Amino acid sequence: MSGAPLDAVVVGASLAGSAAALALARSGARVALVDRASFPRAKTCGELLSPDGVAALARLGLGEEVRAAGAATIRRFALVRPDGRRVRGRLPAPALSLSRERLDLLVLHGARRAGAAAWLGEPATSVEGDLGSGFRVRTPGRTLEARVVLGAWGRYSPLDGRLGRPFFGAKATLFGFKKFLAGEAGRRFDDQVVLHVFAGGYLGLSLVEEGRVSMGALATPGVAQEAHHDFDRLLGRLRRESPALAADLDGLEPEPGPALVSEPVHLGSRGASWGELLLAGDAAGVVDPWTGSGMSLALRAGEAAGELLAEHAEGRVATASLVREWDRRWRKVTGSVYFFSRMFRPVFLGGAATSLVGPLTAPLAGLAARLTRGPA
Repeated sequence: MSGAPLDAVVVGASLAGSAAALALARSGARVALVDRASFPRAKTCGELLSPDGVAALARLGLGEEVRAAGAATIRRFALVRPDGRRVRGRLPAPALSLSRERLDLLVLHGARRAGAAAWLGEPATSVEGDLGSGFRVRTPGRTLEARVVLGAWGRYSPLDGRLGRPFFGAKATLFGFKKFLAGEAGRRFDDQVVLHVFAGGYLGLSLVEEGRVSMGALATPGVAQEAHHDFDRLLGRLRRESPALAADLDGLEPEPGPALVSEPVHLGSRGASWGELLLAGDAAGVVDPWTGSGMSLALRAGEAAGELLAEHAEGRVATASLVREWDRRWRKVTGSVYFFSRMFRPVFLGGAATSLVGPLTAPLAGLAARLTRGPA
């Protein structure tokens, strides 16, 4: 990349970043992705793509590719208390479940086909400049100049610390962890996602490609540390404490290797910009994983950011109003998802509110599923 500045550099090539680059590049704009990771790569995630995310993939031209990659269809859910009480219901519309290793790569490939450049395995070490004079994004291998920078680097990055974002370095109360399970018994999760609440967090079980079961969890630091150091021991303990979980895991074995443990998880909205940097995906806010909204919000916010930046590149949105306009569109995409996910959060973190879960709460669980969807 040389000559005139790019229309945009997107820092982060996961779902939000690649969706933004795809939407921007197919308009004819010049855009580059930068990411410290090489793809495919493992990522802690519940792997449930809610209906609004399925629709976003279709608009991005990737719907059939995702289904062909082995995505499982999910229409039902179950919420299980530690004492075994199980609440069942139906999702508002069919969802899909696919590993992040596979889904992220599909969206990244879509962005490249649309014309986006991608520099992978190169962390952005600094972002300098402003909308008036332009930006410089530095990596160990290059310096990229651009009119706009979109930050889509995820929930917790060294860049957050360099930019002085207040949550960086704060004491973490939650971490995510993930493990794939194998076995023919995984077919019991066909068409459903099951969420088990336990002391210190919750875990979700869903079928992904090739008959594997994804176990994604959000838990206190102590539980996450136990998962990292001795996952089999943790799983044995949780089975003993919950016969219902033991029954759901019967016939399934963890795939070889350690559990994947995330960086600190700070839940809630962070805002659509930091200074004159635009933000999308988890960099703009982390929604509770139990909602199944995270991947969909990333795709939809990335798509919206790409469309806005395309309008900016064409001169249809003034530079002076870009941050304000992105804030407006981001709020339209996210709606009330952060408010309602916070409101229902105590039920899913294994505290006293978990006792409220019972057979009569199935309609409430369905309502929670609807309220934590972003606007279409």
